[in-house]
Amino acid sequence: MYKFRAPICIWLFILCSLQAVGQEDKWTGTWHMDYTPTGSSKITMELQISEPTNKMLYPALLRIDYRTFSASYEVLLCKKNDHELGIGRNKYPISEKPFRIGAWMLYLNGTLNLTPNGITVDRMWINSFELYMQGLYDDDEIYGTMKDYLREMLSKKPILLKKKDNIAWKSPDTQRMVHPEGDSVYFGVYDKITVSDSIIPIFIRDEDVDDKDTVTFVHNGKTLLNKEYISPGGSLFQVKLDTGMNILGFFADNYGRLPPNTGSFKIRTDSVAAIYDFRDKSNFYATFLVAQVYRKANPRQQIPATPVDNRVTERRNSLLDQITVNTGEVELELWDDAAEDGDSISIRLNDKIVVSGFPVLKRKQKLAVTLQPGENRMILLADNLGSIPPNTAVMKITAGRIRKYVRVKTDLKQNNLLLINYTP
Repeated sequence: MYKFRAPICIWLFILCSLQAVGQEDKWTGTWHMDYTPTGSSKITMELQISEPTNKMLYPALLRIDYRTFSASYEVLLCKKNDHELGIGRNKYPISEKPFRIGAWMLYLNGTLNLTPNGITVDRMWINSFELYMQGLYDDDEIYGTMKDYLREMLSKKPILLKKKDNIAWKSPDTQRMVHPEGDSVYFGVYDKITVSDSIIPIFIRDEDVDDKDTVTFVHNGKTLLNKEYISPGGSLFQVKLDTGMNILGFFADNYGRLPPNTGSFKIRTDSVAAIYDFRDKSNFYATFLVAQVYRKANPRQQIPATPVDNRVTERRNSLLDQITVNTGEVELELWDDAAEDGDSISIRLNDKIVVSGFPVLKRKQKLAVTLQPGENRMILLADNLGSIPPNTAVMKITAGRIRKYVRVKTDLKQNNLLLINYTP
């Protein structure tokens, strides 16, 4: 019996060791690259990435050494998906000697892509001659050639960083980078807002012309929108918050036909209104923005009653349909299949407001709602009659494999009622 015990123990030790290694974050550690420009000496780039905060935010330290030039920069990375980290726009110089790189750090943007060979950089090109020439002759012209080689590496040359070790970057500065309340240095993370709502509406749009900008939206590591086209008309969806801190990552996938990306998203609740906009000066040519939304948890707190809507009590409720579903997560899709005439509607679910003043457009717009077990009463109310009465729309209900279409027809005397029976 004894001769078998030692091998079993060894195997158990090996398995436990492999499991511990497997649990290490694949991004955390030191990544290194040497680049030698033609006719010059070696440039060394090193990126030391910390352990993640809230599963999404990775503070990092970037070091660059080239002949007599030596510099260190704090930079924030944000997880876009399992194989991509967005690169923060602003790189804060801890030290730069004997000259400054300055605005050229903007060229080191886009995403870090994890490949079998290491980390590559997928840039989004900034076509700005003024930016490219900025700073070349500042400080002292004797460094012009060195600056030119550094600028070329940051803006054009392929970058491949290979893993050097698994040592995470540790610094007192990491907390202020991911939670910047009261700090003067901006890394792309907005100050925290606090809400009591479990579900918040997100309105996303292009703040400029429709030029094929696309965006990705990530909530606590979960992708909610992936390379979604945005337009000036905008679209609305809802995010179900976790209790405590929620990290909302808003990524520019491209710069469209008219750089840069000009997307924005807005959060509006009964207590809070906030906007996050790529057009802000500090976000120009940024890869991502981050919203911090803290959801308060107080189970003893009395929830105030929803104000009575006279439109519910004074108008007749006309039954549209009754459906039975086996999932609590339901997607609504609304559009006007006739002439777009300025109609807008409000939707209430179980006496709570889902959305108010929602414009009915020719373009399809999506909403997500969460049901309670049993019967759910959804009431659709006309806010107005538009220019062509009555207020009309088509609504598609998607619940798991169930697809249901209903025609909405409301006016100032009649609401539409949809009964949804949720049987888990």
